[in-house]
Amino acid sequence: MSSLLLRPLRKRRHRAGLAALSGLLLVTGCTDYGGDLSGASISGGGDGDTVVVSETAGTPSAFLAYGVREGFFEDEGLNVEVRPSSGGASVIPALLSGDIDIAGSNVVSALLAMGRRMPIEMIAAGTSTSERADDDFSSLMVPADSPIAGPEDLDGAKIAVNTLQNINDIVLHSVLAEHGLGNGDVQLVEMPFPDMPAAMDRGDVDAGLLIEPFATIGRGAGLRDIARPYTATRPNLQIGTYLMTGDEIGEDPELARAFRAGVEATAESIARDPQSFRDALPEISELAPELAAQIDLPDWQGVTDRGSIETIHAVMRDIGLTDAELDYDEAVYE
Repeated sequence: MSSLLLRPLRKRRHRAGLAALSGLLLVTGCTDYGGDLSGASISGGGDGDTVVVSETAGTPSAFLAYGVREGFFEDEGLNVEVRPSSGGASVIPALLSGDIDIAGSNVVSALLAMGRRMPIEMIAAGTSTSERADDDFSSLMVPADSPIAGPEDLDGAKIAVNTLQNINDIVLHSVLAEHGLGNGDVQLVEMPFPDMPAAMDRGDVDAGLLIEPFATIGRGAGLRDIARPYTATRPNLQIGTYLMTGDEIGEDPELARAFRAGVEATAESIARDPQSFRDALPEISELAPELAAQIDLPDWQGVTDRGSIETIHAVMRDIGLTDAELDYDEAVYE
C-alpha cells in the first residue's frame, strides 16, 4: 500500500455563482446503468479528508464501492465516500454547488452541460461497453412473438427508453441508420426499465432498449434481442464519465489525478478477475446473486477515450441534440 497519508481536502465552501449556473442546466436526467434507483438522491457534503463521489445507483456505484473495498483509492491517498444517485444531469447541480467533490454522469449529459457553458471537465472514464456485440450490456428487445425480426422492421415502431434526448437517442441513431432509418422514423416512449417488459407484453410499445440487469430479466421473461446498440455505435463505447469543476481542478489538480489512478486500478483489477467483482456484487449492490452471475458486465478503462467522446458528440450534432462545437482539450482534463 502507498505510504501517502490521506490527503486533507479544503473545507467546502458554498459556490453561489456556480449554484446559480446549475439552475440554468436544462438537460434531461439519464441513467447510465441499471439498478434500483428508488430513493437515490444526493444531500450534504463530506468534511475533512473525505472525497464525496456521487455515482449512478447500480453497477456504476458498485464499481466505485469495489475499488474502495479493495483499497485502490486509499493507495492513492484518498478516503472516498460513494453516494448513489439517479445519475445523468441530476448530479451536475450538486457538483456545481459544492455538495459533492466528483460527479459520476454520462458523456451525453456532460457534453450538453458543457455546451451550455457549465464549468465542468471530465477527469476519468466511467462505464464502457464491450468490444463484442454478444457481450454488450445493452439490448434492443422485442417480444418473442413480435413480427419485428430486426432493426430494418422498426419503421413506425414505438420504442421504450428510460430517458429522452440522451444516450438512447445516440445509440438508436446508429442502429437505425445502418438500416436506412432515422430517429424520426420511430417514436421513443419514456418509461423506467422495470416497466418495459410489461409494456411490450401489453402492446403499448413494440420494442424496448434495456440494459443490465433488466436485459437478462427480460430474456428470462421471453424477450428477444434484435440489436446491441452500444457496440453498434462503437465497440468499447465509453458511456460514463467522472466530472469535477474547472475551479476545483485548478485548485487541487492532484485530487483529479489521484482519483483517476484509483479508477484505473479498479478497472484493471476487474479486467483481470471479473469473477471476484461478480462475487462481490450482491454485497456491494442490491443485485441478486443469480443475476450477478448471469449479466453482461460493462467494461471500465479509467482513461477517457477520445474516440468515444468525438463519436457521441458528432451524433449529437447530427440529430440536433446540440449545436455546440467540441473542444476536446477543454472538455477533458489530462
